[in-house]
Amino acid sequence: MIETGHTKKSDALLIIACLAFAVIVSYWSLLGEPLDDHECLVSVTAREMLQTGDWLLPKFDGQVRLQKTPLCYWLVASVAKVTGKVDEFSARLPSACFAVLSVAAILYFVSQWLGIEIAILSAAVWISSLAFLKYSHSARPEMALCSLVTISMLSFYSGLLTQSKRHRISYMLLFWISFALAMLAKGPAPLALIIPPIFLYFAAFRQWRKIKITLPIIGTILFLLIVLPWPIMAVEKISGSLAFWKREFIDRFAGDYASGRKPFWYYLMVVFLFAAPFSAFVPYTVAAPFYSVWEKKRPAMWYLWLWFIVQIAVMTISGGKRQHYILSAFPAFSILVGICLYDMIFELKAFKQKQIKSLLVGHIIAAVAGTAGLLYWVFTREKSLLWPSIHMAMMIFIVLGLVIFLFQQNCRVAAIVFFFAGYCAIVMITFVYFTGPLDFNNPSRIFSSEIGRIVPPDKELIAYNYVSARMVHYAGRNIPEIYDLNDVRNRYEEGAWIIATGDNYQDMIKACPPQVGRGFEIVFYRQNAERHLSNDTEGALFHKTSGK
Repeated sequence: MIETGHTKKSDALLIIACLAFAVIVSYWSLLGEPLDDHECLVSVTAREMLQTGDWLLPKFDGQVRLQKTPLCYWLVASVAKVTGKVDEFSARLPSACFAVLSVAAILYFVSQWLGIEIAILSAAVWISSLAFLKYSHSARPEMALCSLVTISMLSFYSGLLTQSKRHRISYMLLFWISFALAMLAKGPAPLALIIPPIFLYFAAFRQWRKIKITLPIIGTILFLLIVLPWPIMAVEKISGSLAFWKREFIDRFAGDYASGRKPFWYYLMVVFLFAAPFSAFVPYTVAAPFYSVWEKKRPAMWYLWLWFIVQIAVMTISGGKRQHYILSAFPAFSILVGICLYDMIFELKAFKQKQIKSLLVGHIIAAVAGTAGLLYWVFTREKSLLWPSIHMAMMIFIVLGLVIFLFQQNCRVAAIVFFFAGYCAIVMITFVYFTGPLDFNNPSRIFSSEIGRIVPPDKELIAYNYVSARMVHYAGRNIPEIYDLNDVRNRYEEGAWIIATGDNYQDMIKACPPQVGRGFEIVFYRQNAERHLSNDTEGALFHKTSGK
């Protein structure tokens, strides 16, 4: 075994560096990309909470929104009260904070189970994963759910391990509280994400006698006290809430509603995507706990394995599939990768030099192939990004070269530090050069913001047939949808402002009843106004400015 030479001071510095790494990756360029349609569902709902003062009954575009539980709306609205507006930063800040919180949880709990070195490697892998990068920059409730599920799973296992009664009670209380808050972040998903792996852990390892130390009565009461008040209030105020939730949750899970029509093996592809740049470790982490070579690490690895595999299996069984449904499994995957990396770098018990070299060569080939593919795509499709892409390629090869050189010089700790530092720099460059030009939400932000500037705030603004959540957010006001073209014309004649995009815009242009004698007057037009599916569509703002 290679000595890492760590001391309490060096451990503290590494923890601080790891948390700083998490902060940089998750907070970098929160204002850079426009909000997408799903993010705007959160931002607009939070904005309406602030405008109406009603924080109990979420509303989007003036309509009650019960599709999601309210924790993330509350958090975004709270941030906006401080910042003064609901923009990209205030909408995404809670997710970035939850992302860092998940890293802190891994550092704290895994260091107790497996040592500080594995905890730091595990946290660094989680921070570097595409899953972390994507959802730490999203206003959607996914990172909040993931972080709270992570805290629940980690604190639960620590509660089972500790011999201290005081610590055990603290960990189990933390488990129940974070479980309940996860339900408020995106209920009832935590029921499917937390209960099955814990149940199978008890069943597989015959730990039933330990149920009594999980505070089953006190914990359940605490859980219900946190979770139940909001849905009870919603049921009292809104008739049909229970039927609505049945459709949204049970029917969606069964695939009877909004299934997305994904194949059964859909998550196999997503696992490798979310695991990047550590995708090659997926088969290793799936197989690792079955080998006795892991010795004392093996019990924790089995718990992590069940967490990772069972969550994905449950969502695979579900008829409704979306990428983000398995996000909460990836902190467990990252810890398993951290265990494997520690063995590869320092212990060399489970992995042989030949395996490590093969894995390293595979990653180099993948990096070279991916970089070449990026350059080819840019050269053929987006030549304006050619020089930034060349700079990116140079950075990737410099980082790879120095990491390989440091490993050859047996400077393994330095190589790992440089690898993650290099990754951090690459992420920052990517956001600076690529997110703006390649973001398909930009046209909608430009079009909608201009509409918000043109239309007086005291005038009626409506949309013919369809309005995106992006439009509602960036226009800065509610925009009711009107489906009857005759009703639209009547409101137009009365002085209302009308938005129409895509096919709806074409219908507006063609509409010219004989009794009126002319079409709708265009005040503002943009060819790339809105995104529909994978295409940019035209759109316009109509208003009767002539007064005739």
